[in-house]
Amino acid sequence: MRKRLAIIGHSEEGLALIPLLEANPEMEVSVILSDDAEATRSNLQRVDSEIAERYADRISADVDALWEIPGLHALIDADPAPSHRRLLREAPDRGLQVTTPLVAKLLYAFGPVDATRKPDLLQSLGEILESYNLTIDRRALLNRILQIAVGATGADRGSLMLIEPVHRHLYVEVAIGIERELIPKIRIQPGEGIAGRAFEDGQALLLRGKADQKRYRIVRERDDVESAISAPLIHDGEILGVLNLSHARQSGAFADEDLHFVEQLARIDAKIIARASEYHSLMRDSAKLRAQNDVQRILAEKEPLPRRLREICRLVSTELEHGICHLYLHDVELNQLTLHASSGSLDPLASPMRIDLDSGVHGWVARTRRAAVTSNEIGGTHVCFAVLPLVAQTHLLGLLSLEGTREGDQPEMLRHKITAVADALSAELWDSLREMRMERENTQIAAISEFSARMAAAEDSAELHRMITSSAAMILEAEHAILRLQETDSGRYQIRSYFGSADTEAQAALFAMEKEISIAAIQRKTPMRILDVETQAELRDHHTGVGSVICVPLLRGGRVVGTLSVLGKVAEDPMAGERFGTADQNILGRLVEQLQPVVDQVHERERSRHERRFDTLTGLPNATHLRERLQEELARSSSHGRILALVRLRVVGLAEMLQQQQGAEGDRVALSLAQEIRGGLREFDILGRTAEDTFEIVIPEPDGEVAALLGPIARRVREALRQEPDTSLEDRLKLDFGYALFPDEAQTPKALHELAKKSRITTD
Repeated sequence: MRKRLAIIGHSEEGLALIPLLEANPEMEVSVILSDDAEATRSNLQRVDSEIAERYADRISADVDALWEIPGLHALIDADPAPSHRRLLREAPDRGLQVTTPLVAKLLYAFGPVDATRKPDLLQSLGEILESYNLTIDRRALLNRILQIAVGATGADRGSLMLIEPVHRHLYVEVAIGIERELIPKIRIQPGEGIAGRAFEDGQALLLRGKADQKRYRIVRERDDVESAISAPLIHDGEILGVLNLSHARQSGAFADEDLHFVEQLARIDAKIIARASEYHSLMRDSAKLRAQNDVQRILAEKEPLPRRLREICRLVSTELEHGICHLYLHDVELNQLTLHASSGSLDPLASPMRIDLDSGVHGWVARTRRAAVTSNEIGGTHVCFAVLPLVAQTHLLGLLSLEGTREGDQPEMLRHKITAVADALSAELWDSLREMRMERENTQIAAISEFSARMAAAEDSAELHRMITSSAAMILEAEHAILRLQETDSGRYQIRSYFGSADTEAQAALFAMEKEISIAAIQRKTPMRILDVETQAELRDHHTGVGSVICVPLLRGGRVVGTLSVLGKVAEDPMAGERFGTADQNILGRLVEQLQPVVDQVHERERSRHERRFDTLTGLPNATHLRERLQEELARSSSHGRILALVRLRVVGLAEMLQQQQGAEGDRVALSLAQEIRGGLREFDILGRTAEDTFEIVIPEPDGEVAALLGPIARRVREALRQEPDTSLEDRLKLDFGYALFPDEAQTPKALHELAKKSRITTD
């Protein structure tokens, strides 16, 4: 079936192709698409009047009819009207080639080539070579020139080989008469074989018979080559490759005239390759510049970084039909690749996709930092797959992954385009991630300073402890926070505050796991960071559902006085990572550094307040605090119309004994008496020590007559004195009770105190 062509536009250069195309029996011009039929007929007249008459009915402005032409192979760009230029852009999507008139002249105007047409062919090739657009499809042009060389010389096999710049071996770019599966396997070293010798010497070779194995360093003798021509491709003194022709059966198949012709073709090939390289270099530079501009433009937007990365993925995906692009970032802590952006949709609630660095093509690209770009033809469609590393300042940032289909096998151009995007993205992403980390760190440091100021104003330890855990959880974006402090008496590290949403049952498992980590941090006196709890069998068994943990010891003078732990990262921004990293540990350490003096300051204030309000020896409220408590209870009793009793117990002789006895023994006696009195009271009765030898008791709503209530207390005290080693204490100390009732006997604290000072009951 003849290949049908369409001329789009009516330039004289395009219409002048018609006589040449008619001379090729394999080609047919089916339509001239033009929006100005009169101008088209006029230009056809200038080309050839007979052609103008024959093609008058092929002039059309019907775009839809164009696509319906059966066997339509290519569109020739003949300077179409603006309304028709979109057809040239749509053509590749429909599997059609678009070419300029000069390239079409080479590709389609010549039918089968024979030796008699060599001069015309060389002249036409020389004209075509002046067209910059011949670089649009270098492979097709080189293949066409090889066809011309084979046809014009009578060869039955030919190949065009290029030098591979890194490993410096010759490989086959296009070939005729060579089995397709063998082409990728052919590798020739300079100086090896006929082609290698022509390349190394820079001189064309003509063989009329089999080649001498030793002279040409032939590794494997071939029986299917009786004659051969190899001509180097030289441009501006640089040898780019070799043009090879051979004949399998005829030893004198090629003459000197053929050698001269092939040398000229080789020069044309070299110029095409050099021109194409320049063109592709410009294309690469242009693609790189566009990529840099596009990436910079997108990343400069005021959107969140994940959204900007998604836009970049969408930009890259347009390079392919049905393309989809993914962007993975390297999680340094987990040493994994995590999917963070895609041209498609990602479920924000789903667990992110992760790839280990020892898995699959993505892992290989990450390890080797080498791009993987491939394109394979399947059923006439080129299926493309590409994975490129994102590297900046020797650091692996992540990967850019692209897959889809495309018309036309141009994997190198695809590689250049997406490599340009990857290079530009790497530089910009490095800056964006660094800025994001710095902004995040600055925000956290500011929050630490703010909370330090707020915590310094805490009224008591309980409030302070709650603020510490809530602050740690908020700043570190943690699900749970636990503060442990060492008890002065027992030396044990007890939980003072928990922040989180775990219920009672879940808390038990959580606290047990955190305890194990805290013990390790206390023993080592260094922070403990568990990146993945699931990798620790002894922690995994607690079934807390927590992914990672940081525990930092609180030190005072080199001694561990507590621990602060954060458990389970719940960062709203996925770019911040799913597990606690080194940066998080540093921030928590900084928070602890800020907290320690605040904790000491609040504890000192609390201790001072306690000393001002409580008796140092017994821990009971002192006179000041007891007056406050009495005032509170009076207000409560008054509002409810209830009775209240104030009892004053003076242990006569105790003050003198405390002054005479030495330290610990006297204190022990006073403490014993306080404990016995406390043991004789109800839980909500208030006992205070208002002087060395005086205790006062506030009794809301007495259960009976106050005098009757004092008997059991007196007996407990006397019994305690009998148990003392000094048996004389019972005789030396007397108990003197006084009391006052509200509201019957007194209505104010002062009146109650004055009345309670009067002795009512005395024991010997």
